[in-house]
This record gives sequence, C-alpha cells and structure tokens, in this order.
Amino acid sequence: MAEDGRQTLALSSPLERQVFQRGADGLGQVAIAGSLPTGVEAVEARAVLAEGAPRGKTVDWSIVTKIKIAPSHEEGRFSGRLPLSSGGWYRLEVRARKGEQTLGQATVEKVGVGDVYVTAGQSNSANFGQVRQAAKDDRVVYFDGKAYVPARDPIPGGFGGGGTPWPLLGDLLAKQCKVPICFRSSTLTYTPIALWLPDAKHNQFPTLVEQVKQLGPRGVRAVLWHQGESDSLAKTTAEQYRDRLTQVIQAMRKDVGYDVDWFVAQASFHPGCGKPQQEPVAAGQRLIWKSKVAFVGPVTDDLLGKEYRSDGVHFTEKGLQAHAQRWYEAIVRQYRGAQQ
Repeated sequence: MAEDGRQTLALSSPLERQVFQRGADGLGQVAIAGSLPTGVEAVEARAVLAEGAPRGKTVDWSIVTKIKIAPSHEEGRFSGRLPLSSGGWYRLEVRARKGEQTLGQATVEKVGVGDVYVTAGQSNSANFGQVRQAAKDDRVVYFDGKAYVPARDPIPGGFGGGGTPWPLLGDLLAKQCKVPICFRSSTLTYTPIALWLPDAKHNQFPTLVEQVKQLGPRGVRAVLWHQGESDSLAKTTAEQYRDRLTQVIQAMRKDVGYDVDWFVAQASFHPGCGKPQQEPVAAGQRLIWKSKVAFVGPVTDDLLGKEYRSDGVHFTEKGLQAHAQRWYEAIVRQYRGAQQ
C-alpha cells in the first residue's frame, strides 16, 4: 500500500533471481501473482531480455489475466502465467490496467528460465568439502526455500559449513546450455538408504517431496543423488540398495505428480570398511542404472587419497572440481541434443 493509503500492485511471484524449469519446447511458464489496486480490469506483463544474453526472446506487453471485479474478485489478489523462452536473465515488468489507464506497476530485475536441480544424499552432496566454492557465472543460483541467491557455499539446506561441487557444476552447465541454473539441497549426513524410505522414522523423504513440490508443477529437471557410504558401513546388499532406492524414487514421483528424472552416482567408498562391504553398494547403484529407474551418474569411488579426500571421506578442492566435472559429463551425456 502506498504512503497515502492507496492500494498498489505488489508481487509475491516471481522472486528475484527465480529460475523456472524449461520444458521440452524450451519454454518456461513464469508464475506471476500478487495483490492489486481496486478497479483493475486486467494484468499485463512484459519480459525484457538482458543485454548480451546469448539465448532468450523479449516478450512485449501481453495480458497475464483478466480480473473479475468484486464480489467475485477475491481480496484483490491475482495469478497468471507468462511463457518465456529459456535463456538469460529477464527484467519482468507487470502492470495493472483499467482500460488505457495504468493503476499500478511492479518490476523484478532478474527472472530466468533454465534448469532446476535438487541435490540429495549424504555429506559429499552437501557442505563437507574442504574449500567453499562460488559460481563465477551470475546465472547460477541457490534456492533456500524463501529466496534465490548467488551460488556461494555453504548451500542452504545442506548440512555442514564447507564446500560443495554445485557452484562449479552450475558454471559448467550455464556455459554449455546458456541458461540459468538453480540448485536446491535436500541432504542428510551419515544416513543409509533405509532411512530415506517413505515409512522410515525421522527420515528426509517428506522434506524431499515438499521441496520438489515447492518448485512448482514440473518445476525440477532432475534429482542428483550422491549417497551410499553409510550403506557400506551398514553392509547393505546390492539387492537391498536397489530395492530401497527404487522405492524412494517411485514414491517421490507419485507424490509430486510427475516423473522427475534422477541421476544416481556410484558412491560407496568409506575408509571405515573394505571393498567387500563397498562393492555390494556400488553394485546396487549399477543395478539402478540397469533397471532404467534412474540415469547413470558419476563414479566417485576412485577419487581417493590425500589429493582428492581431505579427511579420507570428504573432498579437497581438487576433489570437488573432479566431482563437479563428472556430474557435468553425466548430465550432458544423458541430455545431449535435448534443450542444449
């Protein structure tokens, strides 16, 4: 509301730096919502592509939604969608109109259409790297559940206070795909796959589902899963690992209402046990690939020694760089030719 008491146009969506997932056609449906002054007949929006962006298309003023005047108009609120091409940041401008008169206007300086990834698993998918990382590309962001921020570690929602591979992966993907990249963390530390099952007590499954839903209908391109070290310690068999992770993936897809892609890493190494305990877990992860329940993720079991592991388990800066590179190769290999 303005200082003189008059109602103004106020936006609740989109947020600054928000990234909307692009579809197979390269378009994303940008959700626009907020509150309105009285007497508005229509809400219009336009999106101006940032100067120098290698991809994207400016959209001139178009009607987002027509407003039914009270009493059917609920408390001056509105919602609508504006389709935008994937590419660089857009400046989104929204205005409330009555005939030819503008009754209110609002702007979000950076809105994007690109790829959204949820990262999940154990400590090596969260903030336990030796050195914090920061994306160099302005199009790479983290989402903390309330705001979109530049991708600088520690990633919000992930345990620990150190580094991750995600800003480095974001830079690689943004350069290759020429679109904004967003990461959302859904990670537990020291957690075997059994504690991710939907019916397990004190598990992360409900949080994972909630976080994916929060990103909107078909709002996530893929879950990036790096987990298994605790299962080597727990002596999980290959079949147990395959069956449990399959249950997690299928249940999550059912609960969120669409078939979110999953990439599963081969991650079984833990210095607290030997290869006889690690190999069944690695085999279970390969069985997931073979069953086509999830795509092939990176193999990180061979990134060993002080060069790659700072404490025997977690990655050095060189280890994080190798981790990010392998995630990049897995994702580009799977999606080669699609939306690139």
